[in-house]
This record gives sequence, structure tokens and C-alpha cells, in this order.
Amino acid sequence: MADIVPSYSFQSPDLPAPQAVAQPGMFQGVMFTISSDQLEWIINKIESWFDGRDEIILIDYGISDKKEIGTVILEWDGFEIDSLFIAILRDEELVIDYCVYNRPEVV
Repeated sequence: MADIVPSYSFQSPDLPAPQAVAQPGMFQGVMFTISSDQLEWIINKIESWFDGRDEIILIDYGISDKKEIGTVILEWDGFEIDSLFIAILRDEELVIDYCVYNRPEVV
């Protein structure tokens, strides 16, 4: 019998332990957009999922001015973004769009 790979989404109560990939001296971030009526729920989910993960920083969130959509910015300090989290953003219908970026640590 083949191994069944579990599916994860923002509906998942928690995420498995990450397979962290170090990226010393760098921040890797993600900005994503969602419907504004889902913003508070998504922020609560992110805070729950990443509680105790000091390398993950919730930079900011809010409602965009022009289209009034929810916007969230997260950064991973010294690590790549968890590949599972990127997969959730890619596959989750709640997510309108997302963008990953890298920036050096400010000295």
C-alpha cells in the first residue's frame, strides 16, 4: 500500500515540525493577499501555527487601500520559508496571490 501524504491547508489545526533550511545572514519573506473578511481568522491561524517559532516574524497585516483585500507579510529570520507553508499558499483557494522575497540582514 502506498504511503498517503496528508493534505494541509488553513483548515489544518496545526502543522508538522518544519524541515528548516538555514539561510544565515538573510531574511526570506512572503507577502500574500486574501479576502478582507478572512484576515482576522488567518492571522489567528498563523499565530497559532507559529507560536514558539522565534525565527518567524509577523511583519504586518492589514487591508489594502485600493481593492480592500487582506494583506499579510511574514519573514523567516535566518531560514528559508517552510516549504509546506509555501505549498499551502500555492494551493489554498483563500489565497488570492503571494510573493516570496529575500533580503539581507540589516547591519
